Amino acid sequence: MHRILFHIGNLPIYSYGAMISLAVLVAAVFLSRESQREGISPDHMLEAIIAATVSGLLGSRIIYVLLNWDQFSGNWKSIIWGRFEGLTFYGALFGGIGAVLLWSRWRKIDFFKLADLCAPYLALGYAFGRIGCFLNGCCYGRVSVVPWAVVIPAVDNLPRHPVQLYAAGGAVLIFVILKLLQRHRPYTGFSLISLCALYGILRFITEFFREEPAARLGLTLAQHFSLALAVAALVTALLLFYRVPQKSGPKKAAPR
Repeated sequence: MHRILFHIGNLPIYSYGAMISLAVLVAAVFLSRESQREGISPDHMLEAIIAATVSGLLGSRIIYVLLNWDQFSGNWKSIIWGRFEGLTFYGALFGGIGAVLLWSRWRKIDFFKLADLCAPYLALGYAFGRIGCFLNGCCYGRVSVVPWAVVIPAVDNLPRHPVQLYAAGGAVLIFVILKLLQRHRPYTGFSLISLCALYGILRFITEFFREEPAARLGLTLAQHFSLALAVAALVTALLLFYRVPQKSGPKKAAPR
């Protein structure tokens, strides 16, 4: 299932790949400008984006293949050639974070300062990716009778929740929240932890509208992982908040 947006000569441009590329481009443009505010060289920021993009795509593909091993065990070529289809955001998130962590140590740059700067754009990139899913017709929702239900011809003729757009809208909201909080972080790393908590909550909710088989307790595998991520992030945020020294007010003059 590959939805072609348009052609450049004989080269087809696929919807999902186009949205992922657009997400990387937007992040590169804005982060290269904002990085100087945190004392990070724009050149170093672009290096980090390249490292995160390559490792994120690899991690996303690897996790997807492992979760769907029965589909790939007899067809090794399909593991490598996926046309940006068959990816998981969790693989991209942790693959990208791992690469940037190693890169920041090599460049001797504060990883959490860098991660806080990138966190809103990770959410925005997820929104672009889900729009790509909607255009592509993958990751579709459950059958529904809501007025805004859509038919996905590549699947069947039944109206379904446009769950990809629900996820995209929620990710844009997370982007706005993180940008608003960026100047009021109680400690370095807060934006990254907030992203994990907010994304975990968003994914847990949207999975109720997505056509996915239940794993245990009536919840999908993604919901179990999302719930664990959200709880772990919230607990970490609270523990770090109370460990941060409180700023003391101006000292009062001693009485004479």
